Amino acid sequence: MTASRAQPDLFIAGETSIGPRRGPTTPMDATRTQRTLNSALWAAYGDALGFISELVDEAGLQRRTHGRPLVTPMPWTRRVGGRSGVNIKLPAGCWSDDTQLRLATSRAIGPEGFDVEVFARVELPVWTAYALGGGRASKAAATNLGRQGTLWFANTFAGWTNAGGNGAAMRIQPHVWAANSLHSDEFLEDVVANSVCTHGHPRAIIGACFHALTLAYSIESGALPPPDLCLAFAARLRSTYDVINGNQSLGATWRPLWEHETGTTLAAAWELTVQELESAIEVAAEASASSLDVQDEHYHRALVDLGLLLPEGRGSGLLTPVAAVALGWCLPSPEQAVRCAANSLGSDTDTIATMAGALIGATDGEHRLPTPPLDEPMIVAETHRLIGVANGQRPASHAYPDLLTWSAPRTQADALATEDGHLAVAGLGSVTALPPEPVAAKQGDFAWQWVRTGGGQTLLIKRRSTLPELDPRNAIHHPRAQSDETDGRQRESQPRRQEGMSITTADRRLEVPLDRGVDLGTALDWVETRIEEDQALGYTLRRIARDGSVDQLIAFVAALRQRLRQ
Repeated sequence: MTASRAQPDLFIAGETSIGPRRGPTTPMDATRTQRTLNSALWAAYGDALGFISELVDEAGLQRRTHGRPLVTPMPWTRRVGGRSGVNIKLPAGCWSDDTQLRLATSRAIGPEGFDVEVFARVELPVWTAYALGGGRASKAAATNLGRQGTLWFANTFAGWTNAGGNGAAMRIQPHVWAANSLHSDEFLEDVVANSVCTHGHPRAIIGACFHALTLAYSIESGALPPPDLCLAFAARLRSTYDVINGNQSLGATWRPLWEHETGTTLAAAWELTVQELESAIEVAAEASASSLDVQDEHYHRALVDLGLLLPEGRGSGLLTPVAAVALGWCLPSPEQAVRCAANSLGSDTDTIATMAGALIGATDGEHRLPTPPLDEPMIVAETHRLIGVANGQRPASHAYPDLLTWSAPRTQADALATEDGHLAVAGLGSVTALPPEPVAAKQGDFAWQWVRTGGGQTLLIKRRSTLPELDPRNAIHHPRAQSDETDGRQRESQPRRQEGMSITTADRRLEVPLDRGVDLGTALDWVETRIEEDQALGYTLRRIARDGSVDQLIAFVAALRQRLRQ
C-alpha cells in the first residue's frame, strides 16, 4: 500500500521498496508544469485517435468512421469480449489500454514514490476487467499477478522472457512527470520495475527506458532530442543494466530466473538490445532526413525501414519508441503527428500516437487540443497531482486496500461488486453507474456496464448479471488527511503512534500498521505488546519476510523464540 505520513513509523526503514524517499525540491517552474500537462493531454488524445484505426485495414476503418476522414476522435463501435462478444458504442475521445495503464501507473505513485506492489497486485489484475485492448503479454502477466503468491519480480507466466512488446513503454510516462529532477536517471529504476511486472525481454525494458529519457528531455528543453542525442541516450542505457543488479528484488531473484529460463546471461542480451536500439535510431534518422517531398512519407518510410508494418515488428517495445521520436522529427506539430500516426494503417496506431503525443505535446507552447479526450478533467487533476509530487509536495494519494488482506477478483466479471448497497470496483473503490443499461453477453452469465470512479475515470467493465458482495478484506483504506505544513513537525515532535487499519478477530480488534519498509527494533517493540495474539505474530513475521532482509528475518525469529520461552 502506498505509504502515508498519516500512518505510523513502525516498519519504516528509510527507503521504499523501489526508490529512495523524496526530499524537498526546488519548486517546479510554470513552464515545466505546462509542458507536463500538455504531454499528458496529447498522450490521451493521440491514444483516442489512434484507437479508432488500431488493427484494421482501410475497409475496416471506413466502417468504423462511416466513411468520414479520421482527423479528430469520434464515436465509434467496437466489439468487446472476443469474437463471440458484443458491439459497444464508444464515446468520442475514448482511449484504449495505453491510457488506462498509464493512469494505473499514475495512481500507484505517491509522495513516497512508486509503489510497485500496489501496481502489480491491485491495479494490473483489476485492469483486466475493464481493459479496452491490451497485448497478450500484458493480459497474461496481469492475470498471473492476480493469483495468490505471484511476486512482481517473479511473474513467470508462459512466455515471459520473450515478452518484448510495447505494453510497458506506453504506460511509463507518469514516472517522468512525477520526477523530482529531469536531469538525473532517478526515474529509471521505477521504469524498470514497472516494465518487469509484465514484460521480461530487454527490448521491452530498454524501449521503456529510452522513451522515458526522450520524454524527460522534451519536457526539460521544450524540443525533441535530435538523432545524435538519442544515440547518446541509447549508450547511456548500457549502464541501466546496473539498476537491475543494484535492486535487491531484481538482482537476486528476477535476473537469475531470467538467465535460468533462457540459458544465457542478461548482460549479453542487454548489450545486444542496446546495439539494436542504436541501429534503429540510425535507420529512423536516415528516413526522416530523406529527400521525399511530403513529410508524411518520411514517417511512412521510417515505419517500413524499421519493420513496424510487419506483423512480427508491429508492437515492438524497442522500435515503437524510436518511431514516436522519428514522427516528431518529420512532423513537429502534435496535431499533425498524431493524425499521421493514426492514419498509418498496419502500424500500432494508438501506441505510437500516444507516445508521440506525450513527446511532441511537451514541446507544444500552448494547450490547443482540437477536441478533449474522454475524462479530460480527471486527466488534468491527476497530472497536477503528479506535478505536486515532483515539486516535493504531499498531495493526497490514492487509497487502496491493505495488501496483507487483499485478494484479487477470481475472474474479470467479479471485479464489479456491491458494498453497503452501492457499486464498487475491487481495489478502486466506489463507482457510479452510467447510461446506457448494461449490455448482456451473447453467452454466459455476464454483461458490460459503464461506470465512473470516484476519481472521475470512465470504465466499461465486465460484470456478472447478479453482482457479488465486495469481500470485506478488500475494503479501501482511507488514510487521514494531513497538511503539508504540519506534517514534518508532527512526525518529529509526536511519539510513534500504534494506529492503522483495524481487522476484526474472533474477540478483539488488531491494530495493523500499514506503512512500508522494515525497522527491526520497532517491529519487536510492537509485537512485544501483542505477544499473546497469534494474528499479530503472524502479521509481523509476514511483513518482515516480505519487506526485510533474510538477516532481519532470522534475527526476528530468534528474538521471538527467546521471548516466548521466557
